[in-house]
Amino acid sequence: MADTFTVSEAQANLPKLVKQDSFAISRHGKVVGVYLSKERIEALVETVELLGDEDFLRALKDYKSGRMKFKDVSALDENQS
Repeated sequence: MADTFTVSEAQANLPKLVKQDSFAISRHGKVVGVYLSKERIEALVETVELLGDEDFLRALKDYKSGRMKFKDVSALDENQS
């Protein structure tokens, strides 16, 4: 987390802070809360859903190992004709 603010700082600057993607709130030097934007939450949910998909995990593993085969986009058009 890049930015951490005390509870007092967060209260005083909340309208400005919520424009950020994320930030943490601390009390007595310890993080007690985290703000994540709606977009960040949606991205996290999508990632969790993808990681629960066996086909996706197989494709990701193939990609990382260099076994994934790529096709030129024009080949897609040829297959639809």
